[in-house]
Amino acid sequence: MPRQKQVRIGIIGAGRFTNNHMAEYAKIPEAKIVAFSRRTPEALEEMQKRWNVANGFTDYRELLAMKGLDAIDVVTPTDSHHPIVLDAINAGKHVLCDKPLALTAAQCEDMLAAARKSGIVHATNFNQRGRTPVGRMQRYLAEGYVGDVYHMDIWWGMSLQFDARPEVDSWRFRPESGGGPVYELIHVFDIALFLGGPVKRMVAMFSTSEKKRPFHDRPKGIPIKVPDSSAFLLEFESGATGVLHTSFVSRGTEPDGTTTVRVEVSGSKGRIVTDGLFGLRGVSGKQGPLAPIDPREPYPQPYEQFVRAILAGVPVKTSFQAGLEAAKLVDAAYLSAKKGAWVSP
Repeated sequence: MPRQKQVRIGIIGAGRFTNNHMAEYAKIPEAKIVAFSRRTPEALEEMQKRWNVANGFTDYRELLAMKGLDAIDVVTPTDSHHPIVLDAINAGKHVLCDKPLALTAAQCEDMLAAARKSGIVHATNFNQRGRTPVGRMQRYLAEGYVGDVYHMDIWWGMSLQFDARPEVDSWRFRPESGGGPVYELIHVFDIALFLGGPVKRMVAMFSTSEKKRPFHDRPKGIPIKVPDSSAFLLEFESGATGVLHTSFVSRGTEPDGTTTVRVEVSGSKGRIVTDGLFGLRGVSGKQGPLAPIDPREPYPQPYEQFVRAILAGVPVKTSFQAGLEAAKLVDAAYLSAKKGAWVSP
């Protein structure tokens, strides 16, 4: 039987974020996007024309039923991930799902169990490992650059105030759609687990600084019922500690107008920190100043991992298991904030 040479992918939820996904697939010769689905016909047609995708569906179930489809990429709001992914698995399709994998760890467990039972390739889109220097940093840690890890600091702040980002829609601040920086910036939990290993316990603090605000789709404003900033203290099973902070009300950007995560890890023999979107600085061994170090080759993005896994059986590093482990920390964070106490995930 000839070996499969191309992966035919359909994107469910072909909205604004699909542009980022399409740019990544364009780097992978073996990936071919064959269909989009989006509920609004006019917006669907616009995306099809922009990316020259012939097949379009307003009902994702019709996309799943089409012939010549190997896999799907789910780019819908978080509250819809669970049913869509289960439908896709039942249709026998490989699945890449955007983060967060689902609204609760229990839903993630359902998705992981179904994926494993069916034998499909499954991936969670934790793209910040590759978009930032974090994936390259992990390689240094694995080689012992800092020795035994003692503590890490992870920060990610965005400027989503109305005057700074008037185009932002209200779903980003709605609890039912997984809004707020705890869910949306779940990348920080994935990074903490990726760099520090399993978490023994954590404590969380939430605050909502702007309790009512307007949005592009709600110009009169709505009450904000999710935190707009959050702080976490983690104790890892290794004994290391971590301090994490996420925010939707942090002013300022990188020089190119984007925001990016900042990570610093200290250990028994050194320290390593991210330096903008591409660089690393560090010191190892003898005491001295932090200096630029070679970030080395890029860390493979989930899109590439997903395609390679389907074609060659190479394991996906950010599978549904990674999505589940991060979701456990989200659940623990909300429980900790409610109790005002340490919680084990």
